[in-house]
Amino acid sequence: MKENSSKVLITGATGWLGRETVARVLEGKLDGISKNDLLLASSNGRDLELDSLGVFPTDALAGISDTKSKDGIDGLVHLAFITKDKTAEYSFSDYVAKNIELISTACKIIEREKPKWVVVVSSGAIIDRSTMGIENNALQNPYGFCKRIEEALIAESACKVGANIVIGRLWGGTGLYMPIKRAYAISDFIESAKEKNAISINSGGEVIRRYCDAGDFMEVLVRAALKGDTTTIDSGGSIIEVGELANLISARMGEIPITRSKTPTPLDDYYPRGSEFEDLAKSVGVQLHGIDEQVLRTLKSHKVPNFG
Repeated sequence: MKENSSKVLITGATGWLGRETVARVLEGKLDGISKNDLLLASSNGRDLELDSLGVFPTDALAGISDTKSKDGIDGLVHLAFITKDKTAEYSFSDYVAKNIELISTACKIIEREKPKWVVVVSSGAIIDRSTMGIENNALQNPYGFCKRIEEALIAESACKVGANIVIGRLWGGTGLYMPIKRAYAISDFIESAKEKNAISINSGGEVIRRYCDAGDFMEVLVRAALKGDTTTIDSGGSIIEVGELANLISARMGEIPITRSKTPTPLDDYYPRGSEFEDLAKSVGVQLHGIDEQVLRTLKSHKVPNFG
């Protein structure tokens, strides 16, 4: 291993945030980590395909959890999780059990390998929309419930082995590797424009969201972990009303018609407050993409003609 390099295991490497993280390594944006330092794991060991950046094999996560790494692991980026969009495919008990299994696997790896640092991605879904406090209704929000468990158990394992841990809660994401039809307004608007040549906003009242490029998000978290930080932080980024967001997408896609409900609805301002993420990004040397750039990058991820 080269001097100052860091063997890093990324679980969930073929998922959205895994792809974003590997891409940042390949682009040379994570000093101290090179392509040869990466150990990639996915649920089934399928290849990771990163467009022009190449194709990379991954190991099955189950096999990694049972075998100690030959070279040791300096850092762990844990992303393996059954996401919110898949909750309808499982009963509540099965969904929780499968995620607990993934969490337990990560804890097992941490306690066996004793990495120097750990990054884990949580979600704004742990926050109740009406109270902006911690969501306590597990049946109503199994995804957020499991993410709360993940935060606590992985932090406990990291503490046991003396690893610093950075927990990032992603609220609204964009970017080059964003899955098509992600449950965010930006994705809904782009897909509607592609399929129907129209954008429809169902709310007649203000809807305010905050978007962060997912690659920027992961770069900030990993850089902070490499620096030795221990923190739990919400994503930041651009704050925008969805009508303005629709206008940006429409303009980029050729003046797509926009309609909006005229029925008054209460203000929907479910987004993280504060500037802590921006402060952390600045401290680790990451310049965040603004909303115009985020829209362009997300259009590419959604394979919109002339942007792909």
